Amino acid sequence: MASQSKPSEVLLVGSAPLESALDFFTTAVRALPKQLRRIPDGETGPRSNFIAWQHPVFPITIIQPRWRGQPSAESSAKQYTLEDIKPTGYDDQAIASYAIFRELRDAGTIPAGVRFQVSLPTPFSVVRGFVEDDGVCAQVEPLYEERLLRSLRRIQDSIPASDLTIQWDLPADIAALEYERHATQDKYWKPYFSPVKAGLVERLIRLAAAVDSGVEMGYHLCYGDMDHKHFVQPADTEVLVGLANAIMQNIRPIHPPAYIHMPVPKDRADEAYFKPMQNLKLDDTNLFLGLVHPNDESGTKKRLEAAQAVYPSIAGVASECGLGRGPREDVDSILGICASVTV
Repeated sequence: MASQSKPSEVLLVGSAPLESALDFFTTAVRALPKQLRRIPDGETGPRSNFIAWQHPVFPITIIQPRWRGQPSAESSAKQYTLEDIKPTGYDDQAIASYAIFRELRDAGTIPAGVRFQVSLPTPFSVVRGFVEDDGVCAQVEPLYEERLLRSLRRIQDSIPASDLTIQWDLPADIAALEYERHATQDKYWKPYFSPVKAGLVERLIRLAAAVDSGVEMGYHLCYGDMDHKHFVQPADTEVLVGLANAIMQNIRPIHPPAYIHMPVPKDRADEAYFKPMQNLKLDDTNLFLGLVHPNDESGTKKRLEAAQAVYPSIAGVASECGLGRGPREDVDSILGICASVTV
């Protein structure tokens, strides 16, 4: 790390195994008093396992058996309407947590200028994650998208644009790209449209167009953390770079992303993993690398060195994924390492 300057920022990806939003806010700003430009509420309680809390939004008759669903031939043949998809609840959670955020900021606990971050999954991630039948997926995804965008609209109507960051979480999107190139054969990740990359980008364009001017927007590219494992072990950053460049080419004219986050596996401190980042075209969009792993400060520094050797202008560091599925001790360790490797 001596040959490169330390990054100055930390991105908190999303969830944490803490008691409440108040607990997460105060823990984060105490550990990182200068490094945060935005802060989520920790997605505590039922939201700690990413989209699992969205299970009741869908009829049980279209849910995959792995989620204890009961799909049937009749449910596959049905025509679904918006009434079949319940409200997401993301707006209720965000508005309640923002009130706590605002109180802490007004009291000086959260520094002035720090934004409130709301992390939302892409509708594709949710629908592919829960729904069994491909035809039903294609039918209900626009309905769930409408529900999610209604939640987004209410969030933006309730929180000033200058206070708000919207982060789009893209785990199933990355999985679909890896499935297309045969890196995984798990049909859980099988896309139900083609061409895959173009279809994903079309969806991201619609989501970006729904984010108001003045609201900051970022992307969390993700390889998952189910059972503390990736859905596929990335060979390198090629898929991430390809999607990031597509986002920049297609989304930047609509709503320039403030940042893009990419994960780094714990065992990848080699420059080969980062080599595709030579082709990364982010312009003034900040890059955050999820290279901070708990109880591994020395490894974190090695991963950062290897990344900076390929892409020197790294804005900040982060964990690979949300922390809600791990122990509280991991949160303290990661925050401490983040503080150590930044200025």
